[in-house]
Amino acid sequence: MDMVEHYSKDKGAICTKLMKPKRKQGTKSAEEELAKAGWLLNLQYLTLGTQIGEGEFGAVLQGEYLGQKVAVKNIKCDVTAQAFLDETAVMTKMQHKNLVRLLGVILHQGLYIVMEHVSKGNLVNFLRTRGRALVNTPQLLQFSLHVAEGMEYLESKKLVHRDLAARNILISEDLVAKVSDFGLAKAERKGLDSSRLPVKWTAPEALKHGKFSSKSDVWSFGVLLWEVFSYGRAPYPKMSLKEVTEAVEKGYRMEPPEDCPGAVHTLMSSCWEAEPTRRPPFRKLAEKLARELRSVGATGHVERQDADGPTLPCGQEP
Repeated sequence: MDMVEHYSKDKGAICTKLMKPKRKQGTKSAEEELAKAGWLLNLQYLTLGTQIGEGEFGAVLQGEYLGQKVAVKNIKCDVTAQAFLDETAVMTKMQHKNLVRLLGVILHQGLYIVMEHVSKGNLVNFLRTRGRALVNTPQLLQFSLHVAEGMEYLESKKLVHRDLAARNILISEDLVAKVSDFGLAKAERKGLDSSRLPVKWTAPEALKHGKFSSKSDVWSFGVLLWEVFSYGRAPYPKMSLKEVTEAVEKGYRMEPPEDCPGAVHTLMSSCWEAEPTRRPPFRKLAEKLARELRSVGATGHVERQDADGPTLPCGQEP
């Protein structure tokens, strides 16, 4: 059965029938904005294939749109569809080589968010399956720099990610790291209590008071650095979420991973300042990572970035 048809039908409690998001009264709908800007794609040109991921509110599927490989986030839950649609309107304005590119959306008894397909999967799995033998320190620094540059761009646009982690970084065929789900975390978290947050990546002020900002993203970036230089290990090993929350509040910080450069550990520590205003902006983090990369020499498995993204003209059809 075609997966579009599958998700369009009522399959019981597990698979909720999708309905078109309801328009908010008295406001210009996100759908109108997207249509006017040419971001609404045509269902007839979309072919869906196998599932390549699973989010809290739906599957991520591999597919093709007008012959181009794409990834498609399918929103199962009707009550969150409008929130996702609103956030997608924000995502259309974000264009950077280190962000996963939104190609458009399809409204058909639900919501399909169509994004560029990033072939080598997420950063955690990339590092775990290759390890130290295949990924050297300059490459780790390069990935970290890519993420910092993508986040610097989001910071300049006043957009807070809220769920920055190595699992949400995708690696392209030419080894460019791209931040994904940067406009969707807010929609996903609406109405969720703090116990559902990714505790090990979330800044103390966000966990305790719900205060998300670029500075809470910086905290998460410090944890991401730890993940990268530990080759994909889970942070705070052997600690429960409750233990992590209590320990961090009392001042505990993780030790650096084995063979982690001193300069990178210093950066991690600066990201984990208890006072948010003392944490560096992403611009400074990117500058320091670039300096460290130059000092070790960009050799081995490091490849140059290709600034060109996917060529599909958003919203245009033949």
